[in-house]
Amino acid sequence: MIFSIFKWLTSGPLDRVLTSLDRSVDNETERQKIAASVAERVIVAEADNRAAAMQSRIFWYVWALFAVPIGVWLGAIALDSIWLFSGSIADLPPSVKPYATQIITSIFGSGGAVASVQAVASAIRGRR
Repeated sequence: MIFSIFKWLTSGPLDRVLTSLDRSVDNETERQKIAASVAERVIVAEADNRAAAMQSRIFWYVWALFAVPIGVWLGAIALDSIWLFSGSIADLPPSVKPYATQIITSIFGSGGAVASVQAVASAIRGRR
């Protein structure tokens, strides 16, 4: 008797509830897949746009217009830190600081990435 009640509960109402939950989870998964696909397309479009912009000489002139003074500023800080000059180097204005951080990160980050890839490639070549 108890077995038949348990079987009825698990085959009827409980089965419908579990099926409904499975469909709900599947729908949420599909929504997340669609959102991820849209985000991926936006990122790829942005990367393509940046790659196209970087083909222009004007891009590099403007980039150098900002990167060279920031490099001089960073170099002055490094020299002052190493040799303890008595000079007082002003900090960048808060409106420029995020851009300077991005430029410094792009220079040293890309250099670090290239060095890492070269190290891995030479290690792979050395194994063969």
